[in-house]
Amino acid sequence: MVVAAIFFTGAMIVAAFCVAVVSPMGRGTHALEKCWSYVLVRLARIRLHVEGLEHLRADRTYIFVANHQSVFDIPVLMYCLPKQLRMIHKKELLWVPFFGQILWLMRFISIDRSNRQKAIESLNRAAHRIHDGTNIVIFADGTRSTDGELRPFKKGAFVLAINAQVEVVPVTVSGTINVLHKHQSFFDIAFDREVRIMVSPPIPTIHLTTDDKDRLKETVEAQIAEHYERAKELSVVQDRRLVARARGHAGPGGQTAASRSGERV
Repeated sequence: MVVAAIFFTGAMIVAAFCVAVVSPMGRGTHALEKCWSYVLVRLARIRLHVEGLEHLRADRTYIFVANHQSVFDIPVLMYCLPKQLRMIHKKELLWVPFFGQILWLMRFISIDRSNRQKAIESLNRAAHRIHDGTNIVIFADGTRSTDGELRPFKKGAFVLAINAQVEVVPVTVSGTINVLHKHQSFFDIAFDREVRIMVSPPIPTIHLTTDDKDRLKETVEAQIAEHYERAKELSVVQDRRLVARARGHAGPGGQTAASRSGERV
């Protein structure tokens, strides 16, 4: 199954490269995203439960703010959310051969987390794309959880939402950490795991200013935390060796290398 997923992903990358050259945000690209995410979710035999999609409108553009557990968050969200999505990703991914070019062609948004000014410039570019109708997904905690606990959210997502004046949709993810943990390779995928996605009602940002970013962040964090408690049992890391390994990567005060490297936006 894992080998099949790898080969299928490779084929999708080739197809996406061809389609994105012509139409990076067209129907063909959207169809490929849906096909890729559908096949990966099915191959992994994920038992996916989604609630709250009735809150979304077809004629609206949103910023989806989610907690981050696994690289599988991306195909799962692409599969279940009825929108063409673009993620904000760390700039280092652009240097991955071929894959980085696909991200660039398909207008995914890179961010330099080590440089605050450049990160802000990236968020400003994202705001322009949102005005053009691009739906953005931001993992507001900045990096994947390693112990199944929610991490504090950063402010960048909420500054972006206020600057773009579009609605924020809190999305709670639980269970993907046990499909593929941060400290596992793609060959370690666990099959037949339950995952729950909970979509909260959109939060308007019209008339908000950047002075309101902390209040908006607290509102979104509170909604995600409330929903997370309902499905937290799905995120208890089943392999305790992974938790021990994650703790071994933590520095003084429990900080991971990622949080020490300047992920401030």
